[in-house]
Amino acid sequence: MELKLTSKEKLVLYGLTRYPGLSDIDLASSIDVDRSTIFKSKRKFRDWQLIKLLNVPAGGAIGAEILSVVFMRFSPGIDGRESLSEWTMSPSCVCCAATSTDAFSLVYSRNLTEFRKRSESILIRYRQRGVLEDFRCVHLCVELASYQYNVPAAVSEIFGLERKDVQPAPVSLMPADASRMSEKDRLTLYAFVRYPTLSDLELSKRTGISRPTISGKRSRFFDANILLREAHVEWQRICCELMCFYHLRIRQDVSSHDAGSLLGMMGSQLFYYMQPGDICGAMLSSSFSDLKDGIDAFVNSAFERDLMDTKPHIVIMPLRAMRVMKLDYAPAVAEMLGIEKEI
Repeated sequence: MELKLTSKEKLVLYGLTRYPGLSDIDLASSIDVDRSTIFKSKRKFRDWQLIKLLNVPAGGAIGAEILSVVFMRFSPGIDGRESLSEWTMSPSCVCCAATSTDAFSLVYSRNLTEFRKRSESILIRYRQRGVLEDFRCVHLCVELASYQYNVPAAVSEIFGLERKDVQPAPVSLMPADASRMSEKDRLTLYAFVRYPTLSDLELSKRTGISRPTISGKRSRFFDANILLREAHVEWQRICCELMCFYHLRIRQDVSSHDAGSLLGMMGSQLFYYMQPGDICGAMLSSSFSDLKDGIDAFVNSAFERDLMDTKPHIVIMPLRAMRVMKLDYAPAVAEMLGIEKEI
């Protein structure tokens, strides 16, 4: 059943997605809502399980060279979600969303050889059992790719908030500070990712690292974009009908600004990854007719401006049928950084 939000609750939802790391006092000042409203809204959102807070690591910080965006199409008569456990159990798979017919996932790997070695054994078994009809993979080079988190803009657009502070800047998947990681850096980075809502004091008790050191590394990691604080929304509870995942082949010299202005034609963008020649991402739409109109406008404009020469690959998932099979970066961080200590 769809949950109804008041106008102030919509504004608080926006604030939590745009400024997920702020205290209630600072958030109240940023979105001009009183602190008591924020407290009540956050409690309601928690009861509804509406928001999941994550600390997302940059791929370069955990030693990844490749981010693979994977599209799967399951054979007719097969409920693919029942067959995905082997795929999602891999630590390198950090995100997977699926319906009975399609799946979209993100996989971090040290290199292309590692990805192929891991994926091929699973794919062979899937094909032997007649599970897969189609498998598409786009490999993004961590050193070249950038990431844009657009959930605040989507909230503002969907609820007509007309916010002017909606656009977090694109960030590199290879932060400049990522290569200089000490043993304490690796352990605290893992702790931040595994326990995104714990305080510095609680993390100090778990890791055995002093509280001031934890606090200093937290500031450093977020300031350097080694970590990003994100709020993921259970959209089917409050609005929209469709979530769409896409891959676009574009001209290699298309700027992030030009790409972003075009992508807005398709629907409310949630996120996208971009490297020269490729964009992969996800968006929301309120109806199939709105989605078709948006995609048609995007394709026509892109071809007229000679930004693309092939049609986009798009997978449409009704929100009522979609399940998030995995959204967890901690296993990948532990494996790639060699974290063996249980915290």
